[in-house]
Amino acid sequence: MPKEIPGLFAHQPPPRSDGRLPIRITYLELKQADWTRRGQKPALDVSIARIDRPTVALYRELYDRVGRPWLWYERRLLSDEALAGLLAAPGHELHVARHDGALVGYFELAGDEIVFFGLTPDYIGQRIGPWLLDRAIERALARDPARVILNTNTLDHPRALDTYRKAGFQPVRSETRDLQDPRVLWPEVYRWPPA
Repeated sequence: MPKEIPGLFAHQPPPRSDGRLPIRITYLELKQADWTRRGQKPALDVSIARIDRPTVALYRELYDRVGRPWLWYERRLLSDEALAGLLAAPGHELHVARHDGALVGYFELAGDEIVFFGLTPDYIGQRIGPWLLDRAIERALARDPARVILNTNTLDHPRALDTYRKAGFQPVRSETRDLQDPRVLWPEVYRWPPA
């Protein structure tokens, strides 16, 4: 992980003894007329491939490598069978970005939603995020929804909400939730403080 990356996690609160993790979730939507393309082609040669039949093992690797720093864990709770069903559901799409074979990030679509979107830590700060977000929006809009939805929370990248808003997403509601803290559930996986 690059030296400057741990500072990205300074906004994440330390684990609490009760194992709870309070977050604020913001739900956003984008209508095609409001989309502002922001991403310039990255300096690196990044390719995006749609994975038509992702395996559970591949999906778990993507989810972990991209999501662990942001404390994603809900899909870890799914059995292999439940996750396989989700990945095979009609309207589900998985698009993986790579540079010279290395995982850059991915986005996942279901219905009118960008379900997951993110980069691996090594590629953060290289202006790939806005470009990849444009590709996710472009693909989501090609599915002809009335609008594209997504959500972000206070544990995600500190500029995530601003990035989505600059692309044209508008907040439609927010809520506060108290989650299980994965750093307490799996301390050997979710180290604190981040290394």
